[in-house]
Formats: sequence, structure tokens, C-alpha cells
Amino acid sequence: MRRTAVPAALAALALLAGCGGSDDPAPTPAPSSGSTDPSGSASSPSADVATGIRLTQPNSTVVAPEAWTRGRTIVSGETSADSPDHLAWVSLGEIEAFGSDQDAEQLGHTRIASDPSPRKPKLLPVAELDGRPAYHVAGWVGGSRYIDEYGAIWNDRIVSLVFSFNEKVPAAERTQVVEQVLPTFQWK
Repeated sequence: MRRTAVPAALAALALLAGCGGSDDPAPTPAPSSGSTDPSGSASSPSADVATGIRLTQPNSTVVAPEAWTRGRTIVSGETSADSPDHLAWVSLGEIEAFGSDQDAEQLGHTRIASDPSPRKPKLLPVAELDGRPAYHVAGWVGGSRYIDEYGAIWNDRIVSLVFSFNEKVPAAERTQVVEQVLPTFQWK
């Protein structure tokens, strides 16, 4: 049942996309596959990228961290991987966008508005997934779950990459997982 909020949020997001305060900690940084360091020069991706199982959808793919195992399929259009201790998971999902032309920022606002959680994540600045603009939301949802989510519309599909962490997972470990996985995301 721990993943049921993600499919519900994606379904609500798809419907809204087709139609047109907080004690949260600092969000996980939004690394990209080619980032810029403070001096302004481009840096190469971290050598420490995820090398585990590949999660695949019709329009996208991503690699989970080493030793993570394939998660249970709860709904079609979503694949996931679980951490060895089952305190974290990453999910790659795609649903119909119903012809929406929302840009990443608009889609992020829609994502927040459609969130069924009692505590909504925060909308963060637009990030990138494999060179394309993507919404980025992060924060505590429910009582003990931290999510870090990226998404965009591609080929009339809303593609979302969701990282979910139990409260027992330290912020540094959350950041490490996101930084290892994001550079492996690819559009097909």
C-alpha cells in the first residue's frame, strides 16, 4: 500500500493536465547529468552512478542503485526498485497526458494541486531529465515519507521519476541515491 499515493497522484495529474507553509527540510539538490560548478565551468557526471537493475517504460528508462531489487508491480505504467533494507524505493511511471501542452513549471503546479497527501511536497525550480526541462517537487508527505520527484511530458505521456524514503533514511543518503540515479535517466 505504500506506493498507492503515487498512482493516485499520477492519475489526478493526468486529469488536471488534460484540462488545462512548512516545516519541510531543505530538498535534495537537483543534480543534472552535466552540472556546473560554482566557478561556472562544466563538470562531468559523477563517476558514482547507479549500476543496478534498469527500470523501463515505453518512453523512458533509468537505472536503480546496485543491490536494489525489482519492486512489486502495483499498477500498469509503473516499474520500481526497492532498497535492500526496504526503507526506500525509486519508481518510473508513465501515463497518458491527453494532449496537454503544459511546460515543466505548469506541470509541477498541477502535480502539487493534485497531490492527495495530507502534507504536500514543495515545488522546486525546474530541473532537467536527460537534457529536457522537468518539474521537481520534494518534501515530507504523509507522516514519515520523504519524496523527491521529477517529471515531464514526452510523446503525450506524463513521465515521472519518484524517489521515496522512509524517515529513517538520512538526508545525505537520500541525496546520494538521487545523485546516483538521475544521470542514468534516458528518454527513448
